[in-house]
Amino acid sequence: MNTKRFIYAFRDGFVNCNRHPLVLVASITTMMLLLLIGSTFAGFAINLRHLVEVAGQEPPIEIMFKADINSAEAVNVDQQLEENSDVVYHNLNTPEENYKIFVDSMGKDQLFEDFEYEDRIPYTINVRLADPALGTEFKENLLKNPNIKDVYMEDELMLLLNNLMHGVTTASIVIMAILGLITIFIISNMVRIAALARSHEINIMKYLGATNSYIRIPFVVQGLIVGLAGSVISSIIFTVLYNLIYQHFGDDILNRASFALIPSGTIVPWIVIGSIVLGLLIGGLFSGLAVRKHVDV
Repeated sequence: MNTKRFIYAFRDGFVNCNRHPLVLVASITTMMLLLLIGSTFAGFAINLRHLVEVAGQEPPIEIMFKADINSAEAVNVDQQLEENSDVVYHNLNTPEENYKIFVDSMGKDQLFEDFEYEDRIPYTINVRLADPALGTEFKENLLKNPNIKDVYMEDELMLLLNNLMHGVTTASIVIMAILGLITIFIISNMVRIAALARSHEINIMKYLGATNSYIRIPFVVQGLIVGLAGSVISSIIFTVLYNLIYQHFGDDILNRASFALIPSGTIVPWIVIGSIVLGLLIGGLFSGLAVRKHVDV
């Protein structure tokens, strides 16, 4: 096929879009919903995986002492942990160290210049066990010490995040599959309607020696337009929504600075690119298959 014929066939794909505007709008809307839901689940799943990784990098158990104890009592517990064969890591933090960590995480030193942390911030010990299954028993034994206020276990958070991530993945697969089938059905019918409306014209083109590729190109272009339009609209909506969510909650997830959403500039471009590629692939591929199925070329 020479360049002139290809350009004519390509232009004819845009003409096809104007012949059935309602079907075109329905196809673009369905494609947009499919990709928007897919982008939303992708962004949610990526952030969940990030939170799980952050939780895994931190010591899963934090021992918090009462604020009024002296250093000797905290050091004594730390030494007992050193002798415990189930403990593979432990680190004692003084009130001053915990105060500095807190101020650094907030990023506003001037607000805490006159804060008397000595009587308000306790000693803490970060602990990692050789076997996480020992966590419950380990916590119960520690709470028998009257100097210990509480024991926080990150493995509970990791279990919650993991379960949530699996639930999101399952739900996204089901919803994407349903919307994918609906999108393919609508695109196929859009192409089928266009092909039937032009069946007489296609027969004439065949008698004049038009190749199969030449006849299919306008319909594939029509599908590509649907895929591109749907993906662009969904990308715009997803970008706006993610930026709004990040501005309100990005640095305050679980009220801990380390558990923050991934910045927009890091995650949004990749999801947008994936959405556009997927939209073009679905639109072009299934338009081509629909022409082959419904038109005897």
